[in-house]
Amino acid sequence: MKKHFIILSSIFLLCLPSTVAAQEKFEAEISAGVVSNYMWRGLNLAGVSLQPQVKLAWQGLSLEATANTGIDKEELRDLDMTLDFSRWGFNIGITDYFNYNVDAKDRFFYYSGGEECPHALEANLGYTCKYGSIQAHTMFYGNDYKINGKRAYSTFIELDVPFHAAGLDWDVMVGITPFESAGVSHQEKVEGEDGKMKTVILGDWVYGDSFTCNMAAVRATKNLVFKHCRVPIFVEFHANPYLQRANFILGVAIANL
Repeated sequence: MKKHFIILSSIFLLCLPSTVAAQEKFEAEISAGVVSNYMWRGLNLAGVSLQPQVKLAWQGLSLEATANTGIDKEELRDLDMTLDFSRWGFNIGITDYFNYNVDAKDRFFYYSGGEECPHALEANLGYTCKYGSIQAHTMFYGNDYKINGKRAYSTFIELDVPFHAAGLDWDVMVGITPFESAGVSHQEKVEGEDGKMKTVILGDWVYGDSFTCNMAAVRATKNLVFKHCRVPIFVEFHANPYLQRANFILGVAIANL
């Protein structure tokens, strides 16, 4: 799989516009944040978490590494790497999600397919303008299978509309999945119509079992600036209409200007 990833990356670089060769400025960003809940696409993945991030950018091409570490050692730990290219408002990229909590004994370079694979590769395509952005994400390799065992190609489409009001930067975000996503089944005992307990097989899906809205969020951000660093503070109402759950999140970070 490492070989396939290198080939895809090489093709991606060869397809870049020739204007990229005219280097103007190399940029680097680092940040470290803490959130009261780690919410991702309508899912509550962890409680209080630390989130470091580093990003290198050059003429529209960027390489970004982000991580999440829950304060509780039993909660999610992950490391995500994204290679992205953007031009004229359009962006295309590949993200490698690495989850420490799956049954691969924390082997980062273990890319063999199957449900035991700690990686999931995702392609994304999107467009951003002053009115907002729309992004489509589709898993295409790794731990991404339907309950029936077939490849799921789990897809998440997100719309983000930003605006400024009352001295704050706001984002209204909606996310949907167009079809059944990856999932797992489990057994559960329930009471039947005859009053007797029986065992049934139920499903849990990453996004949903069909077309559904699985994220609706509103975020308010205040950016504070101190000399050479920026300190964004945000609060966010993050709901999952499909699961009928919601959280209110507080987050703060420090980043270089």
